[in-house]
Parts: sequence; structure tokens; C-alpha cells
Amino acid sequence: MDEELVPVGDERRCGDRRTRRIYVFRDKRTGFDRREPACGGRGTGVLRAAVVSLRDNPGTLRVLLVAVNALNLTDFFLTLNALHVGAAEANPIMRSLFESSPVWAGIFKTASVLVASVLVWQFRRYRKALSVALLMLVLFAGVFVYHMFGLALFR
Repeated sequence: MDEELVPVGDERRCGDRRTRRIYVFRDKRTGFDRREPACGGRGTGVLRAAVVSLRDNPGTLRVLLVAVNALNLTDFFLTLNALHVGAAEANPIMRSLFESSPVWAGIFKTASVLVASVLVWQFRRYRKALSVALLMLVLFAGVFVYHMFGLALFR
């Protein structure tokens, strides 16, 4: 025979509710969501494949980040060359740093991209960080092509 619990005083609960839990959800996933996106074009598939490749091959990500930093230094030296022949810096932050001292501009530019690269490496298990790495590579490659076009056009 079941013994009925009688409430004592103001306490109206009949036992500990925590023992009656059937299931406790513990999510152990980190980083990539395994679900497929509902929609997306061809570019989404290419970006997804590139990000998954970077996630699975840390050596490739390391090479990508080294390339980003090399392109950043190349951009700095090509900008110095362009400023020497009379061009103007388009970035207002870098323009003010170049006006004060090219050394400070170089330190700021190198340090900021290096810090971004270290952050990408630290958070490499997340899709957004790997997407940022690809974005940095595309942006610095575009700036490099812009400098090469400028050099070819004005020489």
C-alpha cells in the first residue's frame, strides 16, 4: 500500500521534484552545426566546403594565416612606395598614422592583422572564425591586385 505524504505547515510539495526528471538535455556539440542549411546558392556550397576543409586541415589554416600576414606586409610596403610617388592613403585611420610616422603605421597595421590571425587560430573550431580567415585572405588579395594594377598603370 502506498503511503500518502501529508503536507506539513506551509509546505505543499509532496516529495523532491528533482528525482522525477526523466531526461536532462546535455548538448556536447561545439562549433559546427551538423544540420544542413535549408537554402543557399552555389556560393554557399563553395564557402561551406572551404570552411570545412580549413576545419579539418589545421595546416592549411596555418598557411592561409601566414599568407594573410605576408599580404598585409606587402600591402604596407607597396603603400609606402605609392605614398613616396605622390599617391594618397584611402584609409582615414592609416592616413593619420602615416602622417604622424610611417613606423607607427607599420606597427599598427602589422599588430592588428597579427592579433586577428591569432584570434582566428584560437577560435578555429567555429565557422565564423574560419569565414573571417577566408574574408581576410580575399580582402588582402584584392588589395594586392589593386596595388599591382596601380603599379602597371602608372609606370
